[in-house]
Amino acid sequence: MLAAVTSSEITLKGRNRRFFETILMKNIQASLGQAKISKKGTSRFLISADGDEDEVRGSLEKVFGVDTISFPIEVPLDIRKIEDAALSYGIRKKSIRVHTRRSSKKFPMTSAQVNNVIGKGLVDSGCTVDLDNPDETVFIDILDKSALVSTGKTKGLGGLPVGSSGKVLSLLSGGIDSPVASWLMMKRGCTVDFLHMHPFKSNKDVRKSKIMEIAEKLREYSPQKMRIFVVPYTEFYKKTLSTDSKKEMVIFRRFLLRLADRLARRKKHKGIVMGDSIGQVASQTLDNIMAVNDASRFPVFRPLVSFNKNEIVDLAMKIGTYEPSIKEYKDCCSLVAGTGATNLGLQALKKIEGDMDIEELADRTFALCETIEV
Repeated sequence: MLAAVTSSEITLKGRNRRFFETILMKNIQASLGQAKISKKGTSRFLISADGDEDEVRGSLEKVFGVDTISFPIEVPLDIRKIEDAALSYGIRKKSIRVHTRRSSKKFPMTSAQVNNVIGKGLVDSGCTVDLDNPDETVFIDILDKSALVSTGKTKGLGGLPVGSSGKVLSLLSGGIDSPVASWLMMKRGCTVDFLHMHPFKSNKDVRKSKIMEIAEKLREYSPQKMRIFVVPYTEFYKKTLSTDSKKEMVIFRRFLLRLADRLARRKKHKGIVMGDSIGQVASQTLDNIMAVNDASRFPVFRPLVSFNKNEIVDLAMKIGTYEPSIKEYKDCCSLVAGTGATNLGLQALKKIEGDMDIEELADRTFALCETIEV
């Protein structure tokens, strides 16, 4: 099976383009298994892979950095061979448009001339021309040593190839938001690991929970294994039994960042990811977000910050994390009591944390951390 993919954003990387292209090719290889990949022109890759068209397309649709996917016929640089390839698709009694792109200007005909010749051949076979809203578009790509002829292109995920932007640590809950935030960071080329605080007696119990389902769904978009670092909620819960319920959620989120800070330093992550959306709940006001950020020395990325809930749900459904996310689960955030205040003073929070001996508590909890690979 011959497939062609193009990248878009990578072509803007100037002297660094080869770095991104190399990672993209490795990721495509990881997605397809045994495949032969060659670069054609400035933004196109030809792939010879096992499997049928649907299987190959399905795999490529989950590779970040891929802009379009097509399944062309490769022919010599001869206008009659190109016309024969276009006619071989059997387009009859349909409106058509021909779109030619010349990566190589050595070909003796211009793009417009190629369009006219191939268009005439298709019209002679029974097609009509519609440049605005055709039933089919015939794509012709003129390369240095061959031409590619295809009908239809599937839109890929775009973005940057995973692994090109460094490694981040995402705070993964059992809700809808954090998996989507993690996916968006992958789209920007980040390798994502997860930190999950669970309510179980043992870290091993996480393996039987929906957290694994969520992580496995996200793994479909990653060219390499992902790690979930799991820690128990028990130690924190013991310390907060007498805490003011209005402050408990923000203290809990600051505690999570303390754990993430320790883990990120040890595992060489370059930032921490949260699924916050401004104003969605009381703990996600700007004032409380600032108070939470104070607990970590790492940059905290919030890719959902301007999304509303419906937009987040729509994206979760698109990427496949919605169904496991809505399964019943005693997420630690749901166990934290109280509605929460919208503007908690940082000094007041630090006073409570001092009384809890929060740093020692974080050290003790972090010592219980275990790793699960997906």
